[in-house]
Amino acid sequence: MPTCTDFTAAPLLNDMSGALATRRIAAVPGMVLHEDGVRRLVLNTWYSDNGEVQNLLVVALSHYDAMGILKPWNRSMAVDWAQRCTITAESPQPSNRRWWLAVTLDDQGRYKNSNAFCDGHPCEMCAERATDPNLQTRKPCRRAHAHAWNQVGSWEDQSRIHGVHYVLGVLADNLAQARKTARGICERIATGGHL
Repeated sequence: MPTCTDFTAAPLLNDMSGALATRRIAAVPGMVLHEDGVRRLVLNTWYSDNGEVQNLLVVALSHYDAMGILKPWNRSMAVDWAQRCTITAESPQPSNRRWWLAVTLDDQGRYKNSNAFCDGHPCEMCAERATDPNLQTRKPCRRAHAHAWNQVGSWEDQSRIHGVHYVLGVLADNLAQARKTARGICERIATGGHL
């Protein structure tokens, strides 16, 4: 599997699959897209209110890949075209060390806070719902990536949660390390415009 020599980006890009062909409609946060000869990390994805446009928030992996755009930017495409359009993408491989963080950024694009999810760690969402909230159990998480993505979607639906939201999938041994890595990545994007 390809590895990244840049220490800053390594926790995001290690343990990725090889570049595979897929439909653009299948793009999710954490994937690295190979388009127009450059590589872009998907930070978030959403659809227009009428469901006709797929939007991907992407950031360049290097200064070369940025092509002069030194901040995350939106790539929009009609859903009917995204269903037919083939792209080349790398996907993060499942790992019990990969923490999926739903990250909130302040108005300057700097790390504000995050909610983290990790496959195999205790999770209330993967357990059956208890009728009494005080008796809620936890089960090993089976859908950490989806939980982080759903958290971002929930924040975007709530007008009281201000800022920009990303989903980052970092390799770390514990939650504190994952949050520290996510903070560093967000600072790098805010100051350098790419990873």
